[in-house]
Amino acid sequence: MTTRPPGEPQRKRVEAGVRRLLLDRGLPANRRLLLAVSGGADSTALALIMARLAKNLRLELAVAHFDHGLRGRPAAQGEERFVRHLATSLDLPFHTASGRGDRIASEAGARRARYDFLATVAEREGYAAVATGHTASDQAETVLLHLVRGAGLDGLAGMPAEARWPFAGHEGISLLRPMLHLSREGTAAYCAAAGIEPIDDASNVSRRYRRNRVRHDLLPLLRQLNPRIDDALVRLADNSGEDVAFLRAVAAEALAESKDGPQRISRRILAGWPASPRCHALRLAYATLLGDGQELTRRHLEALERLVLEGKTGDRLDLPRGVSAVLRRDTLDLRLEPDLPSALPQALVILQVPGVARFGSLVVAASPEAPSIADSAEVDAAAVEDGLCVRRRLPGDRIQPLGMKGHRKLQDFLTDLHVPRDERDAVPLFVSPRGIVWVGGRRIADWARPRPGQPTVHLSYRPA
Repeated sequence: MTTRPPGEPQRKRVEAGVRRLLLDRGLPANRRLLLAVSGGADSTALALIMARLAKNLRLELAVAHFDHGLRGRPAAQGEERFVRHLATSLDLPFHTASGRGDRIASEAGARRARYDFLATVAEREGYAAVATGHTASDQAETVLLHLVRGAGLDGLAGMPAEARWPFAGHEGISLLRPMLHLSREGTAAYCAAAGIEPIDDASNVSRRYRRNRVRHDLLPLLRQLNPRIDDALVRLADNSGEDVAFLRAVAAEALAESKDGPQRISRRILAGWPASPRCHALRLAYATLLGDGQELTRRHLEALERLVLEGKTGDRLDLPRGVSAVLRRDTLDLRLEPDLPSALPQALVILQVPGVARFGSLVVAASPEAPSIADSAEVDAAAVEDGLCVRRRLPGDRIQPLGMKGHRKLQDFLTDLHVPRDERDAVPLFVSPRGIVWVGGRRIADWARPRPGQPTVHLSYRPA
């Protein structure tokens, strides 16, 4: 690595643009930033620029380098030595790893392995954000790749300058792209002005990768029609990004607050909205539940729209990654499959009074005192003195609900209470020889209500 006197005016203009973008988009809260450096011109320029800005922005930096294992070992070792030397010359900590033992076989697999490594280092070392060397040239290529694939407005927005981590499980880390205003030629010129000759990755010319075909075949053809097509594509990404941000803010109005459990979206709002904000709300709920929106395709969104607009309460749709969408009376609920209520056992369980028993995934009890943590109901002790069992619903079940003189079909009663069809077999029934004493969590029978001055029993259930 050789050096020569840098071109200061050019370098300062580039650094001022990166500094402005970082300040506009928000620096990491703890000012600790991990730089993803491959050894190419873009990421090398990133390391050089950030090192020059670190003191002014009060940043604590480190360098991370990952070997995907897709290239020959000598080339990979040369890249690792170059990046290690670069980090040492900038007096920055250096972290490295290799994916050679993981049988990475595709662009997507290599990208995932790289991001997993970066997230692991950031979490272990306490870096709040990871910065990558993506440029305006990458942005133009990304927009074209998305356009060819048939993406919507989100795809046309390309890569944001600041975003949450692209894969679930690392919600505390953000992703920064502080050089999206620079061209690939600009980063190469910056490295040259600093006297640094980056690694030239031979894979960047291989037509095996789609991005390279866009870079070397499609973009040159488009430049014949518009010499400034790269700038036009970047402007398209910027404008689309502003529209997406607005639509997401509108879409968030349809989501109910939910820190844990299902993501609930207002059925009334969804049905009244045009397709665009409706799809953004559906995509936002899915991404909020999982941490990212990957694998949710246009086909899934169209199926969700049909569910909202044409479905009946209780209808359900299975989505990728174990997510189910269930249509409720007032909401559309997106939840992970394990969270869905499971049907109770077909067999009943005898419950002594007082006593405790296990019923499927529940612990059921009858006791003189009210439980501290459980769904419970107080009933007349005489109503259960002839015996008590707990079971799930059966065809023909009827109940005399509290406050009513006559009996009702249990099915109609649950419908009136807006209990979704897929949850009705998860409702425990406390039953005596006379009939249903308590529909768990809902209503006791009128004939089982407590009487003044008479002993009572507290029926309850809770998850095992």
